[in-house]
Amino acid sequence: MQTPVIKRITDWTSFDGTRMHGVHWTSAVKSTYVICLIHGLGEHSGRYSALAHYYVSRGIDVHSFDLRGHGLSQGRRGHSDHSDDLIKDVDHFLRYESGINTQQPYGVYGHSLGGMIALSYALSYPEVNRAVVLSSAFLKPAFEPPKWKLILAAYLQTLWPTVLLSNEVPVAALSKDPQVLKEYTADPLVHNSLSVGLGLQLLKQGRYLLDTMQTVDFPLLVMHGDADRITCHHASELLAAKAGKRCELVIWPGLFHELQHEMEKEAVFDCSIDWLKEVLRPL
Repeated sequence: MQTPVIKRITDWTSFDGTRMHGVHWTSAVKSTYVICLIHGLGEHSGRYSALAHYYVSRGIDVHSFDLRGHGLSQGRRGHSDHSDDLIKDVDHFLRYESGINTQQPYGVYGHSLGGMIALSYALSYPEVNRAVVLSSAFLKPAFEPPKWKLILAAYLQTLWPTVLLSNEVPVAALSKDPQVLKEYTADPLVHNSLSVGLGLQLLKQGRYLLDTMQTVDFPLLVMHGDADRITCHHASELLAAKAGKRCELVIWPGLFHELQHEMEKEAVFDCSIDWLKEVLRPL
């Protein structure tokens, strides 16, 4: 018998007054496990409906929200004055809006930019009962940004940090599933904008995480496709090597950037679900 999924929409106010859009997928019967899901650059939480339904059917509730400047949340598209505000939003959501009891075991799942945010959050706000899943985390681009754009961005950062440029994400590199690409292109809540100021901050944060990563004291699952042409899977391998024994690395052969939207997505889901239940059970 298929588990009924209850979807609930919430609007909430973050730490600095920004209005945010939240989405909650839960079972009619209270689940033992729960995660906070953080989406990637230029997209929104609604694109994770299939993942959320699969998780709920396996006993894991999913709580998510649109990042500021994304989806139905407030903010200039693709911009945040400070990258730390994205991390503070996660903390505020978890503490006051998600309904997750952070005193009990829970997981944080971040994809791409959301992976960078999830890891930064876990390192910035230490908790004892938390596991972190990184999916194609943005630690380093899989391609070199055009030199002219980096030079221009450095120049504009001091003069006009909110100016928007293309985020350089090649749509065809997201997934091998043509239906996914069609829906992505037609989605009115998807955008390809990234401000100069935020873009440079994110590149700097990715380098910082790789350079300073040390052995983690929380369970960490790092997943990446080795055919990802958007974020670098070698960076995930380096991160996992530094993170130590509590980190598990899974490299998916031939998979593109959006592991959750590949034809093999159920294998990806099962991998992360089995891992979460294993590491959260004894916490």
